[in-house]
Amino acid sequence: MASLDYEDNGPRILITTWTLTGLSGAFLLVRLACKLHTKRRLWWDDYVLALSWVMLVTSIGLVTFSVSKGLGKHVYAVSPANFPVLGVVGNLTGTFSILAATWSKSSFALTLLRLMQGRMRILLWFIIITINIFMSLNAVFMWIRCTPVEKTWNPFAPGTCWQEDIYPIYGMFAAGYSAGMEFILALLPWRVIWKLQMKRKEKFGVAVAMSMGIFAASTAVVKTVEIPTLASPDFTFVSAPLVLWGAAESGVTIMAASIPVLRTLFRDLNTISRKYYVSESKSGTQTQSSRAATSRYMENTVIYQSTEVMIAVEYRKEGSQQHLPPNAF
Repeated sequence: MASLDYEDNGPRILITTWTLTGLSGAFLLVRLACKLHTKRRLWWDDYVLALSWVMLVTSIGLVTFSVSKGLGKHVYAVSPANFPVLGVVGNLTGTFSILAATWSKSSFALTLLRLMQGRMRILLWFIIITINIFMSLNAVFMWIRCTPVEKTWNPFAPGTCWQEDIYPIYGMFAAGYSAGMEFILALLPWRVIWKLQMKRKEKFGVAVAMSMGIFAASTAVVKTVEIPTLASPDFTFVSAPLVLWGAAESGVTIMAASIPVLRTLFRDLNTISRKYYVSESKSGTQTQSSRAATSRYMENTVIYQSTEVMIAVEYRKEGSQQHLPPNAF
């Protein structure tokens, strides 16, 4: 038992959660900087994604405070006087974490809205509305599952609570539903992109860039499995994986939503490098390989603006030009 007293997941929680928060913030910053640098207007998906990151930072800030009060340690190693504080801060952490996860998914769904038509738009609105409803109820139930409300965070307060397994069961349903919808959002771009007049290699690259959400969905599945730890008597210790995977879900979703812009940035840098190489070639003496590279570039230029929620494909060949607007498929 003495050796168990020294078990502390606190440092691991802090290092992992703040690393995820910092990385996702960096990806978001690059996303916004790229748009502003190219004089593209920010759209609703940008604002919602930024707000989800603010919720993530707030939740991890609260986690940091909880660690100072004993989160990560075995419950018997935590002062009973800290339980009410850990309870109310834990509820706040859960609320902000739920908002971060919900709004990060909603942001990508908003991105896809301007790429879709007809029934696909209806499906996207259905996903946005239902995710927000189910996850918001999850946050509300966290606060009202006991009477009086104070008993939700103070185990010593008199009152009654729902049956112990009711809230974890609903939490697993809501989180599982959210994860399932994220898998759908990650796969939807393939239906649109595969119809574009692009080379197969470029189609694949764009589709993969827009489907990074599948990794976020995977973290959401793992988090869902960890939700029953909320009902554990040793909740301060065994809930550490839930905290980690909750942060991972939001952080990875934010990064996944920003990756398409990074792909655009690298593509533009490659284009600039290619143009410089061509300009340095002797006039009229381009090698066959450089002419082929220039021809490929002129034939298929993909202007990919995922954060502005628009894909414009310009197909140029032998002086003729065909525009394929984003809502043409």
